[in-house]
Amino acid sequence: MNYAMKLILTIKNENSLDICLKQGRKTIDHDNLTINQNLDNMLIASIDRLLLRNRIDRLSLKDVRISGKIRPEAVSTMIIKAVGSAIGT
Repeated sequence: MNYAMKLILTIKNENSLDICLKQGRKTIDHDNLTINQNLDNMLIASIDRLLLRNRIDRLSLKDVRISGKIRPEAVSTMIIKAVGSAIGT
């Protein structure tokens, strides 16, 4: 079976973000980021590295999910949602 590729962005706490690339239930690759002033650049670069390292085209991603300890008023949450939304389209 060919399962859809998913990107899951999980906010662990105020300072940590986990990026997980999955196909079905199987974890293909993951990365952890420290949330700081350069979050937007670091997040995009980290996702690019995961896709490149695993030879996956961005168009292969069928689902982008954001989970974890989300604080809607936090700028970091807004950045993560914007990046997730841009990749998911």
